[in-house]
Amino acid sequence: MIYDDTITILRAPVTTDRYGNEVRDWANATRTRVEGVSVQPRSATESGSDEAREMVTTGWRIYTRAGVDVDVEPTDRIEWAGRTLEVIGEIARWPHPIRRGAVHHVEIDVQRWSG
Repeated sequence: MIYDDTITILRAPVTTDRYGNEVRDWANATRTRVEGVSVQPRSATESGSDEAREMVTTGWRIYTRAGVDVDVEPTDRIEWAGRTLEVIGEIARWPHPIRRGAVHHVEIDVQRWSG
């Protein structure tokens, strides 16, 4: 893998909407730039012909270099290559095989819907 991609982690504060619901305020999200990651295609699926409109879901997996941990949570979003992507599921922090308690690398699944 080549670690030449740059991502931006978006973390939105929680606010209350006019109906009293807690929602994320993406307009006021903090932005953390992370360089030296690898973004690889994961999957793509289409829903289609029997539905009201077609939808395409495309996924990627983000890998950090060995020894690099990043502050990312399942509720964050990721910007990469002009796209805003949703983090899917838990963050995979792989334990270091030699250094007890250390992270070897991180894997983050993200996806985007269109259609």
